[in-house]
Amino acid sequence: NYFWRYISYEITNDAFVDQYVAPVNVRVSGYIQEVRFREHQYVHAGDTLVILDNREYLIRQKEAQAALLDAKGEGQVLASGIRTSRSRIDEQNANLAEAKAKLWQAEQDYHRYERLLREESVPRQQYDQMKAAYDAAQARYDALLKQKDAAHSQYDEATHKQVGVQAGVLRAEAALDLANLNLSYTVVTAPYSGYMGRRTLEPGQYVSAGQTLSYLVRQSGKWITANYRETQIAHIYIGQPVRIKVDGIPGKVFQGHVTAISEATGSKYSLVPTDNSAGNFVKVQQRIPVRIDLDNVDEESMSQLRAGMMVVTEAERKR
Repeated sequence: NYFWRYISYEITNDAFVDQYVAPVNVRVSGYIQEVRFREHQYVHAGDTLVILDNREYLIRQKEAQAALLDAKGEGQVLASGIRTSRSRIDEQNANLAEAKAKLWQAEQDYHRYERLLREESVPRQQYDQMKAAYDAAQARYDALLKQKDAAHSQYDEATHKQVGVQAGVLRAEAALDLANLNLSYTVVTAPYSGYMGRRTLEPGQYVSAGQTLSYLVRQSGKWITANYRETQIAHIYIGQPVRIKVDGIPGKVFQGHVTAISEATGSKYSLVPTDNSAGNFVKVQQRIPVRIDLDNVDEESMSQLRAGMMVVTEAERKR
């Protein structure tokens, strides 16, 4: 029987049950106010796991709200100034039109009295009065032109400032969004349903942003990772039927199939890959990870499998 298995299957006992184990990290720093999970407790997606003291983040939220109100208030004041400048320009245009009409009339009277003076039909005193009226109309018109130019300059300056004020409002809104986001991060929730890992947290403990609080093991999505010798990998292929025997569940055989074969040996995935260029080379047969998915496993049997349990896999060779 052993000989038949040896020639019919590629066998390895360097295999284990695998599944997704995700770290539960905190995204902001603070002191723990409450821990709402027990070790190895089943939690649902969205359940609250840890609550941090949020008083500091509430203050930052209020500061951001106040900064946004200031920015919006500055924008409203500037908008009011722009409307006032626009009204002043319209008023200057009306005054300028009136002054232009009076200047035209004064110019006509001046030239008429100039001709009459040459003809000696009017006294010089009346001519001087018309000339003075013309000069006054010209001076008023010129003054109104300068006032209009000044009003336009104020309007343009206020309009240019409006871009900066709008940018300030956007910055304040972004700061408030960030403050709200950081406040929400003081409540750590489960990203998906599964079983919690060990609990090493207590209220009053300080945690830093990015720190791992615990681990969450997804109940579904279990598979087998088998490390086959490099001399066996030529007989392993995608879709290959595999018999699976779990050390912790004696007498039961699971069925599965190969779904992925690594493109590199397991040692290449280590943080510090082996460097044989130093000269102290010892030839060691390498192992290549192979993923095997389970077929038609009922819920009760699946619940018996735990991540890390050792198994023996027998991949059926092609005949």
